[in-house]
Amino acid sequence: MLSRSSSGATLGVGLVLAALLAACGGTTTPPRNQAGLSDTTSASTSTTGSVALATIGISGVSSSATFPATTPAVTITETISTTPPGGATALNSARAAQALRQTAAAPSYTAIVYVEFSANGTATIDGQPGISFTLPSITAGDSYYLAAYQDGVWDAPAAGPASVSGTTVSFPFGNSGTLTITPSTPIIIALYATTTPTPTPTPTPVPTPVVSPASLVFDAYAPGTQNVVVSEAGDTAAFTAAIVCTESTPVPNPAPAQNYVAQLAQTSVTPTAGSATFGVEGGGDPGTCTVTITDVHAATATVSVAVDAATLSVSGKSRQH
Repeated sequence: MLSRSSSGATLGVGLVLAALLAACGGTTTPPRNQAGLSDTTSASTSTTGSVALATIGISGVSSSATFPATTPAVTITETISTTPPGGATALNSARAAQALRQTAAAPSYTAIVYVEFSANGTATIDGQPGISFTLPSITAGDSYYLAAYQDGVWDAPAAGPASVSGTTVSFPFGNSGTLTITPSTPIIIALYATTTPTPTPTPTPVPTPVVSPASLVFDAYAPGTQNVVVSEAGDTAAFTAAIVCTESTPVPNPAPAQNYVAQLAQTSVTPTAGSATFGVEGGGDPGTCTVTITDVHAATATVSVAVDAATLSVSGKSRQH
């Protein structure tokens, strides 16, 4: 349960638990029984097997612990609280021991509850306690860990991530390694949660239609038809087209039979082999037009059209709605 890792390497159980018993110094603070602050339970250990402590709880969180065999048998008191026990600092205002970190700054966490195991005598513990917590609810995406208080600072994580079943998170009993507990060296741990950030999805680029040519020029004295080819990667839906024209003066003399600037031969075309072709018919009235071609995603491309007796070139452009 209470193993910890440094730069991804897991330390031995005995080493970690020995570190956990490097306490705050002084005499163990007696359990606090004030309403709303803590809850306690005590049990005599066995020299031949593990002992389950009664379930205790505070603020909707309950704890069930199993303590390994000890030599000799002692009385173990478990205290669960919402505030740090035994003079420990709050988890969210402490930093992990720098000796256990490669980076200069360690992350800060907020404890859900604190647990202290204290003893009324000196004993050798054969293994490590197992502990589970039942929470009011589990937040999707959260992982649960234990932090351990030692040498006046918090080591986080010291164990985890916990296994989760329903609303219960568990750190299993361990039967390897030994350590010594004394009245002045309690085990102090804190349960906390971390949230794995949800990756922000990379927006899928919206394709834009591409037209060729981007501009057309007609002679008002020789009306005719020119084609515009439109293509778009991965799009097989029909393109639609619209045209808006503005006449200019003077009108050719004699007046042409086609009394319009320009018009479309088609207003909707389904691509074939990746492209679609629109016909633009130049008329006999001088002026300018803009052809707007729209795809199924409402992305557009425009083609500039000029009708004059002299050559007039206007560049086209593409834009994305």
